[in-house]
Amino acid sequence: MAQFLNQVTDRCNLFLGYKKEDRSIDYELEKRRYLMKKLKFDSYDGVCFLNGLVFFAPVALLVRTQAGVSEHVFFLLQALLSGVIFLGEIPTGFITDKIGYRKSLILAQVLLLGARSLLLAAFVSRSLALFVVEAVVEGIAACFTSGTGSAYLYDLYGENGYLVKTAHAENFGTAGFIISTVAYAGIYKISGMEGLLITTVVMDVIAVVCSFYLRSESSKAVIADRKEVQILAIFKNKKAFLFVISLAIFSIAWLLINFFYVEKIENCGLPVEWMSLIILSYSAVQMLAEPILGKLSDGKNGKSSREKLPAVTAATAGVAFLLFGVVKFRAAVLLLMLILPLLLNLPEYLLMDLENQFVDEAECGSQRAAMLSVLNMGVNLVEILTLSASAFLTKIGIQWCFVFVGCFLMAIALLFARIQK
Repeated sequence: MAQFLNQVTDRCNLFLGYKKEDRSIDYELEKRRYLMKKLKFDSYDGVCFLNGLVFFAPVALLVRTQAGVSEHVFFLLQALLSGVIFLGEIPTGFITDKIGYRKSLILAQVLLLGARSLLLAAFVSRSLALFVVEAVVEGIAACFTSGTGSAYLYDLYGENGYLVKTAHAENFGTAGFIISTVAYAGIYKISGMEGLLITTVVMDVIAVVCSFYLRSESSKAVIADRKEVQILAIFKNKKAFLFVISLAIFSIAWLLINFFYVEKIENCGLPVEWMSLIILSYSAVQMLAEPILGKLSDGKNGKSSREKLPAVTAATAGVAFLLFGVVKFRAAVLLLMLILPLLLNLPEYLLMDLENQFVDEAECGSQRAAMLSVLNMGVNLVEILTLSASAFLTKIGIQWCFVFVGCFLMAIALLFARIQK
């Protein structure tokens, strides 16, 4: 009977001029609209929101330096963190395949809570050994979250709902970051650095509890098999080396922004409490990246102009980093602080697009996640080397680290230009 009714419906639609494919398209559109309306706050959004509440973020460097960690040792700790991620990327991927996405995300939250608790203990006791253990635990936590969240959401929401849900969850993370940045100054004034760390740890405890309420994935989907990707074969391509080196330099650049803005403020004689307002301001400026890239790549300027964008934007960011390293005039320092993150975002987004094009050219689209994961391992390896170099540069002044990154960004711009030719 049902089959007969379906045939009648098909004939009626054919008579009215509708094709079966049209109904399928309409159904998909309606399904997307339904998902957008249905999307409500859930435990995953809660975890993202709580993870965004990092109250010590504006003064993360001071957490280490006030406990007796020199800038030289700080860079070595970051190199250790990158090394742990490099070594743990594949093993933790296999564990995730075994235990499933949900359990892996819960484990990541537990490890993150452990890392933050160790950071608090290290700060209070001024123990370098605890700072080392904290870096190792944080690195393992990062391994378990690497790609797992995306795979988890894709498994639950499918192709149609994945992007909507991802944006939905990231908005809650951003909201948490903004709230913690606004609250930072008040907490720091009342209870100092200990108050910032304790409040963050409390939020991490709640995040662990919230993670236990995550929905189970619909199926035990397997992440792309990393064993099938030939690592050495990937790096025979010159473009792969460029992506690895570029992404590593971008990572170091973000580390300088996130950790050493506060030192630049202190050196200029400005109050540390300004960091809250500076972070909020450059976060707002960063939102201009989307309309700027849309304007630059809308096709009106021609294909040749679009191909020059990675080189031009990387060179601009390089010059800005160089200036930031040497300039001391307060107004210029504040202006550069506001625009540096945006200038870094532009070539980074363009590089990510080129990276995916590279995957398509290599005919590895079916193993996209695995191939990008292998490239990320290369990034972590280069990070270890550059962080070690930065550790020695701090002995002659942190400003030379900004100059160092600026020179590398301009070198990357030249390589981009050569690739396009």
